[in-house]
Amino acid sequence: MASTATPMMKQYLSIKDQHPDALLFFRLGDFYELFFEDAVTASKTLEITLTSRDKKKDPIPMCGVPYHSAKGYIEKLINEGFKVAICEQMENPREVKGMVKREVVRIITPGTLIDDFGMDDGQSNYLLSLVKENGMYTVSYSDISTGDIFAFSTENMTDLTSEVSRIKPSEMVVDEASESVIKEMYQDPPLYTIYEKKEHYDLEREDDVTEASAIDLLMNYIYSHNMKDLSHFRIVKKHKLNESMQLNYAALSNLELLTNLQTKKEKGSLFWYLNKTETPMGKRKLRRWIERPLMRVTDIKMRHSVVNILLDHFIEREDLKSLLNQVYDIERLVGRLSFGNIDAKDLIQLRDSLYNLPAVDRLLTELQLNEVPLFTGFDTLADIHRLLDDSLLDPPPKHIREGNIFKSDYDEKLQELRYIQENARQFLNDYIEGEREKTGIKSLKIGFNKVFGYYIEISKVNAMNFDTETHQYERKQTLTNAERFITPELKEMETKILSAEDESIILEYRLFNELKAKMTQHIDRLQKTAEQISTLDCLISFAAVANEYHLTEPVFNQEMLNITDGRHPVVEKVIGENTYVPNDLQMDDENFIYLITGPNMSGKSTYMRQVAIISIMAQIGMYVPAQSASLPVFDAIFTRIGASDDLSSGKSTFMIEMMEANDALKRATKDSLLIFDEIGRGTSTYDGMALAEAMLEYIHNHIGAKTLFSTHYHEITKLDSVLSGLSNYHVKATEYDGRLVFLHKVKPGAVEKSYGIHVARLAELPEEVTKRAENILAELEAGSYTQDHSREREAAQLEFPLPDTEGKRDDVSEALRQMDLNQMTPMDAMIKLNELKSLIKDD
Repeated sequence: MASTATPMMKQYLSIKDQHPDALLFFRLGDFYELFFEDAVTASKTLEITLTSRDKKKDPIPMCGVPYHSAKGYIEKLINEGFKVAICEQMENPREVKGMVKREVVRIITPGTLIDDFGMDDGQSNYLLSLVKENGMYTVSYSDISTGDIFAFSTENMTDLTSEVSRIKPSEMVVDEASESVIKEMYQDPPLYTIYEKKEHYDLEREDDVTEASAIDLLMNYIYSHNMKDLSHFRIVKKHKLNESMQLNYAALSNLELLTNLQTKKEKGSLFWYLNKTETPMGKRKLRRWIERPLMRVTDIKMRHSVVNILLDHFIEREDLKSLLNQVYDIERLVGRLSFGNIDAKDLIQLRDSLYNLPAVDRLLTELQLNEVPLFTGFDTLADIHRLLDDSLLDPPPKHIREGNIFKSDYDEKLQELRYIQENARQFLNDYIEGEREKTGIKSLKIGFNKVFGYYIEISKVNAMNFDTETHQYERKQTLTNAERFITPELKEMETKILSAEDESIILEYRLFNELKAKMTQHIDRLQKTAEQISTLDCLISFAAVANEYHLTEPVFNQEMLNITDGRHPVVEKVIGENTYVPNDLQMDDENFIYLITGPNMSGKSTYMRQVAIISIMAQIGMYVPAQSASLPVFDAIFTRIGASDDLSSGKSTFMIEMMEANDALKRATKDSLLIFDEIGRGTSTYDGMALAEAMLEYIHNHIGAKTLFSTHYHEITKLDSVLSGLSNYHVKATEYDGRLVFLHKVKPGAVEKSYGIHVARLAELPEEVTKRAENILAELEAGSYTQDHSREREAAQLEFPLPDTEGKRDDVSEALRQMDLNQMTPMDAMIKLNELKSLIKDD
């Protein structure tokens, strides 16, 4: 093919060979064109027309998109997991004879985005590198858009898998020797690239950062794709696994910390409850805080102290909140500055973000928050704001090559050119008046055409006796009724007027690049202030939530876990403070296992989750939903709460249950919290009962972790007589007028019965079914049950009547029938019940 290809296609093939794993956007004039398999792939994904080149000889598949609207197309390809190589024309085609030089200027992948291709401004976007050497897994990961970069090491594959799942990188990179680690971690791996490091990068690092191989691999990959000397990378921070509470993917998901378990949306999560942040930076930081609760009490108390001050000063807190509302995403604006793709609009946003920082500083000083280490040395960046405010016009142009970026008085030459542009008509009017005086021809006028520019027009009558040599008039055109002339002064004026706009645009482009260079000198200062602003944003949000929902400052006591009138914050927000039933909990080193029984939907799961969430809220520096709370600092929280089949990886509900339980039992310590909900439900009764009892014995005898363990196996409640650290508790329910009423109150002792058939009645199963179930249950409990196949045939012939309902109540009945209670979280159930209640409230 290459031997018969045109010079342009040879150039394309040569560049494509250098980037075989990327879709090559090849610049041809005003379009990016794709050829061969790239064109076929892109046309299907983007739903654009596939055509061909050289149709008569050897047709080549081809498609293209306009360069000025390519962003949306590239964004779609990136979201689908493709890599895109941008190949630009490096020369002006009008100034070059022959083939225009072209080069790939950037390779865009999901992990190497800045923020110009549809990034979520409230989430971090991590690229992660992984190297296995000498039995150690070394990892580095970075959000390129903000310059954050971290590193950690571990010898434990379970810890590695847990951390990577918590980081959730959008892309991974490994060297060839480490690819097997990816395949060991994932049955269906996410996007990853095999890449070999070539250079060593001396990034500034914290003293204990030793993961050089992973850092070098990461940086080599970043620079090879972005092809810029990025200057915004921060100090590489050591991500210490033992300095934050460990929350694996199961805990993050089951406790609905970042997203709702069913909808996968923010609404209904702890993040949704806590997020009253004003800036994208604060929103991202809040996510990180939830994912990694603190373990050092002094750090936790520092955040609590700030929340306390903000709670006591409502007016100042609201003033700060209002000021932060005017702050844009400084972190990602700095990323764009470093990358070189910042435009005038971005600098205007940066200028406006800095405007209120002196007012923020005054309030911090007034509240004495400037003495808290989190906010000491707050830099208002006043000099940077002054530079931007003195230079930039508002509103900014859409493109930096359009001009009108700078104020006229920013540069003397620009001021002169602007004066010419703005006063061109007056120049011409003054000139023509002068010529009328000199020539005595009052009808003399000035005009313009594209052929020879500005001209002076004199009528035929006046031109007949006009002395052109004396007045230095050069005839340019003869018309039927007039003559047209030019003069040296007019040509000089024309040159100034016509070139002033072009010159000013070229000058402003140069000035803009100089301003960018000045701004890059302040990247470190901008990042430090952005860090403090995001921290302040989170703590203001904490105070606002604590005030709205009447939360309490917790205290820490490693010997006990005491909660008085604890509440599940999210459930309470949904159903209302007056509806929610609070509960207590008391644990210490001698009494550390709660074995909880009670019917489905009675509130067992909510109760257990709320203990975990209260602990997490406390350790991120938040107040908690309780009348009082004395808590230990937990090193980890492990959960085993209802799961669905993962058929794509061949794992049943029960297999997932056992894997999560195994992770907890192997990794938990005495300082961990275990939340086990209905262990053993996915297998036979005796198997499940045996596993549940064995796990409780193991936790009691070998781990000593504080544990909340719910079960329907009433038989194992006898363990309180043989395990001294275990106590039975139940969620209270009662029968009233033949119906089951949930009291949602946790009480000492085992439940009297399971009320399973009562719950079935709540779901409106046919009455014949529930009555028959009661009979069978009575026989089972009496030990007299035998299967009678004739009775089965008789039952099969029964006609179960449909519920005698209509209208809204019929809709409610149908909705209840379709609800899968085993797969619903308490949050989902509360939301669904509210929806059903609204359907019948007017009946």
